[in-house]
Amino acid sequence: MPAHIAYALGALGLTLPGQTFGTYLAFYYLDHLGLAASAFALARLVFSVWDAVNDPLFGYLSDRTRTPWGRRRPWLFVGLPFLLLAFYLTFSVPGPFLQGPALFWYCLGVILFFETFAALTWVNHAALFPELFRKEEERARANAWRQGFYFVGLAVSIALTPLVYTALGFPGMALLYGGLGGLLVLLFLKSIREDPKAQEAEPLPFIPAFRYTLGNQAFWIYSLAALFLLFAVGLFGAAMPFYAKYALGLGPEATSLLFATVLLAALPSVFLWARLAGTLGSKGAWLLAIFLLALGALLLFLPRTLLEALPVGLLIGVGFGGVLVLGDVLLAEVIDRDAEVTGRRREGVYYSVYGFINRLSGPLQALSFALLTPLFGYVSGEVPGPRPEAAFRFLMAGPPFVATLLALALAFRFPYGAKGRMPGAGSS
Repeated sequence: MPAHIAYALGALGLTLPGQTFGTYLAFYYLDHLGLAASAFALARLVFSVWDAVNDPLFGYLSDRTRTPWGRRRPWLFVGLPFLLLAFYLTFSVPGPFLQGPALFWYCLGVILFFETFAALTWVNHAALFPELFRKEEERARANAWRQGFYFVGLAVSIALTPLVYTALGFPGMALLYGGLGGLLVLLFLKSIREDPKAQEAEPLPFIPAFRYTLGNQAFWIYSLAALFLLFAVGLFGAAMPFYAKYALGLGPEATSLLFATVLLAALPSVFLWARLAGTLGSKGAWLLAIFLLALGALLLFLPRTLLEALPVGLLIGVGFGGVLVLGDVLLAEVIDRDAEVTGRRREGVYYSVYGFINRLSGPLQALSFALLTPLFGYVSGEVPGPRPEAAFRFLMAGPPFVATLLALALAFRFPYGAKGRMPGAGSS
């Protein structure tokens, strides 16, 4: 199997449990089980702190790993079964934990369990991208396939999930997605081989490894812009079931249609964005994609019906596709240029610090949910307050619009990706 197809299948396998967790965790615990929004916000805050700590640790250990099977693959083999177990437990709460403080402690414990192994698998899968694909055309093709499969995963894990959990229940949904995702990741692991030359250079000690990374201005600009984009996109997903229910008055089937519109618009757009990167440069195309996301977020204040929301969903989907395709190419160029300076490829550290920064989107999302109680009186699905429609219209549009504007301002300052510079051209 070609490496770019195998890598894309691995991304799909991790997306199925990962994106379902990110999108339906809040809906399951707040609206389905009745956990208070303030308690959920506290659990997400603790979760995000641990998430931020473990990413750099896993990335550093990955870069220093030396085995006949490579640096990344052994960690993926170890982490996968624990990730799938944690995913099942997240959506299968035992009876004694279904109410009161026990539900909060169960929610906190299981999401910490899930996050540990999600971080371990994500860092190692992501670190393989710049190593496996070194040239511009290879990266463009691999990332187009990767994001194409990613959107297939989103279509299943987001758009179809209301239908799946209605038919099978949340535990049945977790078993189905976990089993399918696990098989795809194993197929990916058996189909690729790491470059043994990547293990030849002596790894940098702990402090210099992070000092070089944290002193890279281009990396900081990119990562902070990506943080705001991840927060906006993550909040779109987490708020969508509430927005559909309260602001648009939709049932599960119509909610699936709204999700599908966004994802089906994004799926073909990934190949368009790859072509636009050649025309506008990676940075120019990235700026355009962020602008479309910001415009879509602003327009989400307006729809009152499904038909009014669908065109906005199309716009957001196209912008989302561009952000995903172009961001990976720009970050890979940052890593290439670092390798020119240090003589070492340190994808693990870079992606782990990048993950550390991005995980700060969790507290931002938690804060956004926590604001619903003082601003609109929403406590949970059992106590929705007097204005749940206004609450979730605000949550879906307000914070994402501000975040995408901040990302756009940072993206203008990013120094690489101009037209004519070939990503991946750096020495390794």
